[in-house]
Amino acid sequence: MTHQENTYKQFSRQLGQYLAGKGMRVSVERQTLLQFFCSEKRCWTMAELIEEAEKVHICRATVYNALKVLTDAEIVGIRRPGGIHQTPVYELNETGQNHIRMICTKCKRQVELKDTGIARLVSDKKYRNFIMSRFDLTVYGECKICRKKKSD
Repeated sequence: MTHQENTYKQFSRQLGQYLAGKGMRVSVERQTLLQFFCSEKRCWTMAELIEEAEKVHICRATVYNALKVLTDAEIVGIRRPGGIHQTPVYELNETGQNHIRMICTKCKRQVELKDTGIARLVSDKKYRNFIMSRFDLTVYGECKICRKKKSD
């Protein structure tokens, strides 16, 4: 079984438990949206989700409703990569999946870092009355390409 299949199976079980607890049914549309998040592409804008869903005949309203269920079930989280006024991105809430990103404030290019030193520093931090399951760190600045354009 692939990692994607394992991930889908795990989150599908979590969704089923959440829906059963709320007296709701597991719909094909909710399962399809969950499959989108468990695919290679883990981060989605609302426009991308709607575009992909329409290809399989899921309407915009159903996407919004299913996404609300997935976020309420804490399967999908919302991140605002460019700050509070930027387009939100929706992604799986994978426990233990820490993210460190650098975002260029000029061109909006994003790079995901694998910095074990920073990850260890944040992960080892103990918080009073709080147990951390994962973290998302965003560093803003100007990328090499934009700096070079400015100097030319």
